[in-house]
Amino acid sequence: MKKLLWIVLAIMLGTSQTIKAQQDMNQTARQQEPAALAAAEAAGNKKANNDDADKTMLRVKKISVDGAVKAEDVPSLMAANGVAWHSLDNAPWEDRFPYRPKVQVAIAHTGKEILLAWDVDEQCVRAEATADGGAVWQDSCCELFFQPEGSDNYYNIECNCGGKLLVQGGIVGTERPIASPELMAKVKRCSSLGCEPFPLIDEPRHWQLCEVIPVEAFFMDDISDLSGMQARGNLYKCGDYLSQPHYLAMFPIHLPEKPAFHCPQFFQTLSME
Repeated sequence: MKKLLWIVLAIMLGTSQTIKAQQDMNQTARQQEPAALAAAEAAGNKKANNDDADKTMLRVKKISVDGAVKAEDVPSLMAANGVAWHSLDNAPWEDRFPYRPKVQVAIAHTGKEILLAWDVDEQCVRAEATADGGAVWQDSCCELFFQPEGSDNYYNIECNCGGKLLVQGGIVGTERPIASPELMAKVKRCSSLGCEPFPLIDEPRHWQLCEVIPVEAFFMDDISDLSGMQARGNLYKCGDYLSQPHYLAMFPIHLPEKPAFHCPQFFQTLSME
């Protein structure tokens, strides 16, 4: 059954292309922080369109569901509701980190949950974080940064390719608390690479990750329904400790210094239907 769901995800995206190796890069430490958007329709199926990289708003479709949503259900729900795929095409620090894995994401919501489906082709993978709350950004990691409408808080929800999660909330420039293990456990995840940690695999891999993020994950705000919310945020892909480190974003970031995703001044609108 699980294998069938990943087949559905592959059909949505079309045939994945193998990414050619790019030149090695100097590895540096980075602070976590954001960047670009793209989407279009083709042959009745919504797919990513790299010409849309300068958009400043992402419409997040609302879908109706009966009962609880499992992470394994996300691919079929996205397909059944025609949810668009978007490419992460912004590489804000490309001069030092030129490698660009192929990354696409589909995002929707149910009112009570945000649904994410990620599809990644990259030259190497790593999932060394052993538990939720760990340094998942050092691994092959996909990230949603989300600032609810009317709130000064923003949340970073980061998940590596082994399904390990980090959730933090608060105001930029402050000591932002990590969510409790019990709260992080409420975020459902399913990775095509499994859920066990593994060291760096220095060869190409194609993998998918699905997440179901309940409104409880935004633990410093009182949110009961996402419907109609004009939130702000960004989506990212990184891999600090990979042999080919990289930093991709949906919306652009204009910071010349070292990679930094925690910069809400560059968030753009996430318009929840």
